[in-house]
Amino acid sequence: MAQYLIVSDVDGTLAYDSTTISTRTSQVINQLLDAGHLFYLATGRMYALAAAMADQIGPRAEIISANGAAYEFSGQKTHHLLGAKALAAIEAAAAGNGLTAVYFTDMAVYYVTTPPPAIEQMLYSFAPKDVTIDVRQLPDITALQTHSDEITNGIIFSLSDPEALANTREQLAAQALLHLSASDPTNIELIPKHVDKANAILELQAKTGIPKDRTIAFGDGLNDLGMLKAAGISVAMGNAVPEVKAVAKYVTETNKEDGLAQFLLRFFDKEES
Repeated sequence: MAQYLIVSDVDGTLAYDSTTISTRTSQVINQLLDAGHLFYLATGRMYALAAAMADQIGPRAEIISANGAAYEFSGQKTHHLLGAKALAAIEAAAAGNGLTAVYFTDMAVYYVTTPPPAIEQMLYSFAPKDVTIDVRQLPDITALQTHSDEITNGIIFSLSDPEALANTREQLAAQALLHLSASDPTNIELIPKHVDKANAILELQAKTGIPKDRTIAFGDGLNDLGMLKAAGISVAMGNAVPEVKAVAKYVTETNKEDGLAQFLLRFFDKEES
């Protein structure tokens, strides 16, 4: 059988909850890895947290982290960075609207403005107990920019002020210094310009020689739309937002029902018959 590139979002898709991939899903993925196919997790999470999820599948599961700004191929990592100019624009827009921007490297989390307690708690909610993340407040934008050679992406949360979030997004979009997305109505995903999960898939298709028509992508949120369009076989989860279901060729069961595993079993059983 020809080799397939299989790519899955993590939260709400591959994972049963924020820290767990089901045994059944892991077993199905490993069966396909045994058959010679490639599997990538594609997530907005920083690399360290993506790696904690990949470990539940095993060492052959590869990683696309930071919404496509970092990915693995043949033992090497490729990084795209937000850059010093974008960091300054983000910080000014967020702080000007009373919001906190949070920035990620592969292993660390930075912020300048102190976040509300609920958001600070969210920064730790995705980390397993055995994973240590360096979460650090920096004194100002100048200190933040000293890390511009390692910051891949960021996020702005607003749990109670959608107007402030909308204003921040509008201001950043007008400057065209970075790519904006969202995994939820309460956030803005901050990604390097011209980069998203789709960009990583296109680069991997070129490097692996696996074409679009043998690329399978799974997603549930708005930041998965580009990735689904880059795949010839696009699959929305049963719990996906309507916009994702509208662009996907297939809809499978929810993440709580092992929808990814169920689709892959049906698809490859048909391919082999």
